[in-house]
Amino acid sequence: MTDKKNNSQHAEAKPTKGIIDSPDSVTKESKPASKTGVITGAVAILLTLGLGAGLYYHSHQQNQIQQQVMATLQAQLQEQKDTQQSLRLQLSENNQTIANQLKQTTQQVTDIKESEKLTNSQLETVQLAIANLKMRNPNEWMLAEAEYLIRIAGRKIALEQDVDTSLALLSSASRRLTQLNDPSLLPLRKVIEQDIATLTKLPRIDHDGLALKLAIQAEEVDNLVLAGLTRPDIIKTDKELSSNSSDWKENLTKSWQSFSANFITIRRQDNSVDALLSPQTAWYLTENLKTQLLQAELAVYRQDQAKFKLTLKTANAWIKRYYDVNQPATKAMLTTLDTLKETTITTTYPSKLNSAALIQTTIRDRKINSLANNTGAE
Repeated sequence: MTDKKNNSQHAEAKPTKGIIDSPDSVTKESKPASKTGVITGAVAILLTLGLGAGLYYHSHQQNQIQQQVMATLQAQLQEQKDTQQSLRLQLSENNQTIANQLKQTTQQVTDIKESEKLTNSQLETVQLAIANLKMRNPNEWMLAEAEYLIRIAGRKIALEQDVDTSLALLSSASRRLTQLNDPSLLPLRKVIEQDIATLTKLPRIDHDGLALKLAIQAEEVDNLVLAGLTRPDIIKTDKELSSNSSDWKENLTKSWQSFSANFITIRRQDNSVDALLSPQTAWYLTENLKTQLLQAELAVYRQDQAKFKLTLKTANAWIKRYYDVNQPATKAMLTTLDTLKETTITTTYPSKLNSAALIQTTIRDRKINSLANNTGAE
């Protein structure tokens, strides 16, 4: 063991001595180490490049994958948007279609209801016609006649204010119902009597008579005499003297009259005298007075009480101011106008008779009841 150790020590000491002793030997020994470092560096560089390339390739692949994923997601999103838009349009079209169908259905329901009303009305008309055919007996004819008389009476009072004719018609209708001797018609007869009582209380106004009186007064205006100075009547005398001596008294009278005619005669006028009107003014006055009387006549037909009194008052004032009130024609006209001015020309007439609606309802109910009874009997 000792020998081997020594030998190994000697062996290890020799290279040291050799390296120290010979520089060339050092150079020769360091060359293999340099090549190994270069190779190691190259390998490291290659590894680095490979790793970088691998990382770049991996990153590039990841980017492409992400882009593809993004493109796919965007396509799916756009597809979803298009699908939603299509669904919205379809939903809107469905709503519009439903609205149109609902409108058509509503219109159809309305048409059906109108058709039902028309059908019911036609059916009722047919039933009433059948009832009319089945009720041809004297009693029903008398009831229909009474209805006609009441309807004419209502027109007379509403349109013509003819109270007397309306009363006569209502009385005739009441007699028709009395002849029927039907207790169920007592309420109708009561209403007719109430209408008769209402018409009886109305004042009787003869509008036609009043209008005729005013028309006559308008014609009499031309006969009125205007107030003012009047010339005395000229007495025509025979101024020729007789040649007979026995007529000396008559000749003396004629001579005196001829002599006195040249003197001024003074006459006394007790009433006041207005200035004389010119012929043109007098004509306008006459025509305006006629117009006032004609307006009063028109107010009678229109039943305008205020206008009637005003026109007569104006005519009365004009006559007293411009015409001779001492003349008989003037006095008569003033008396007539004063009487007419106090006349009432208007009143309130009923627009319809209560018995008119009641008798129509009564006839209708009787027809329906008769039809129902005949149908039940069959």
